[in-house]
Formats: sequence, structure tokens, C-alpha cells
Amino acid sequence: MHFTSAMNWIAPIFMLVISTANAAENSDVDTTLADAPDKAQAIARDDAYVLQRLYPLYFAYGHRQVKVQVSFKTPLVKSWPLYLGYTQLMFYQFGSTDKGFRDLTYNPELFYRWRMPTLGPLRYIDFGPLSHDSNGKPLPDHRSYNMSYVRGVWEWESARWLTRVAPQLQTIYSFQTTNLDMQKYIGPVALNLSFVQLFPFWLDKSEVNLLACPGGKFADDWGHGGYQLSWTFRLGGIHLVPAFYLQYYYGFAETLLNYDRRVNDFRVGLMF
Repeated sequence: MHFTSAMNWIAPIFMLVISTANAAENSDVDTTLADAPDKAQAIARDDAYVLQRLYPLYFAYGHRQVKVQVSFKTPLVKSWPLYLGYTQLMFYQFGSTDKGFRDLTYNPELFYRWRMPTLGPLRYIDFGPLSHDSNGKPLPDHRSYNMSYVRGVWEWESARWLTRVAPQLQTIYSFQTTNLDMQKYIGPVALNLSFVQLFPFWLDKSEVNLLACPGGKFADDWGHGGYQLSWTFRLGGIHLVPAFYLQYYYGFAETLLNYDRRVNDFRVGLMF
């Protein structure tokens, strides 16, 4: 699918949301530093607002390989929730003769967050007109593609835990010649399911997360998809900032370089 055909369906929705959104989305941020009564606090608050976490930040060790993810977003306009995001996924190989970074995925993206404070459990919808994935390697190992997506986030809070569901509809296009069959392993649907604070008595902020992305042009090939199960937790009474992190990945497309190879790996690490 070409870029123009993908934008035919996402661009009108994206522009409609921007034109109807509340411009006071981020009104708690000072408009000018000159008007702030305490300029030191205003500078600190503005610096904290500029750089925000997008996806989880973690490192985890598996079978002679460390997986590291860093991710952040920054708003482009203070009065609009229009963000530039960046995520980098890195795989570092350990071994006697084979050391160093095996693969890196660079993922800049542009998205708009439309918050839904009055629509029950629906918290917000992200409209991503452009997300680019590339490993930056020279041919023949170069892999890249573009993606456009719409993602909704629903939350239900019970007396004991929080349930979060985030389905994503996506289309990928502009494939590199070395990964023309990418749709076999990354389908048009991805689902993120989380349960937060499942064990409140001896663990703090425990979160179990399942990420599922079936393969196939119509997300009908579960045998060629990618699936990740993770558990994040802090021990009660130990005031460590990083949380303990367990991750299990099964399937394809974990890395761009070896997107068509099956992965079955368990990792242990820390999340920030």
C-alpha cells in the first residue's frame, strides 16, 4: 500500500479531530515565562513537560542477549496534544566472539491524542498519521516501513485492580525491497491488554501486560504474529525507582533484521 492511499482514510479523521478538539487541553502549562510569579518553578515545570514517557523504558537480559527500549514524546504546540514521539529498540549480543549491537530499530512518529473525559471507560484516542520504522543498516540488511494507525485506550477500575485495553488499527506501507513480505508478520490489528495492581498486598504497582499482533494481511494468521507477555512489579517497602521486569516473547517481527525468524525468549531486567 502506498503512502497516498493510506493517507486517504486517516488524514480526514486526523484533521477533523484537530478542528473539533478542545484547545485548552494543556492549559495548566504557563503560556509565557514572563507572567510566572516563580520563574524557577515555571522553568522546572516547563522542562518536565517538554519530555514525557511514551512507551515503557526497560532493559532485560535473555539468552546471551540484552534487549533495551527507550521511548519518549514531546508536544509540538502547548495548546494542542500534538506529539512527536521517538522509540529506539536495541539488541546487544553477548558471546565470546560475537559481541555488540545485533540490531537497532529507530521509530520516530507523529500523533494526536484526543482525550475523552466524558465517554465512560474510553480515555483517549491516538491518531498517528505517520510512524517510521528502520534499522539504519546498509543493504542487504536494511529493513524499513511506514505505518499509520488509530489507537483507542479503555480503562475499567475495580475495587482491587485496573484493567486497560488498547486496540490499534494500523496499515503499513513503503516497504524496503528487503522486507516486502512484512504484512505476513505484522497485520492490521494489534491489541495491548494490561492488569494493574493485581497483587496489592506484597507487591507495589504490579502490572501484567499482553501485547498481541497477529500476522497476515487481514490479521488472520496467528501462526506468524508476534506476542509478548510481561510482568512489572516493585517489592512493597523497598523504595526503588526502577521496577523488576519479566518478559516473554514468542513469534515473529521482534526485530527488523530477523523479522521473518521465530523468537522464543524469556528475559529478566528492570523497567524505569
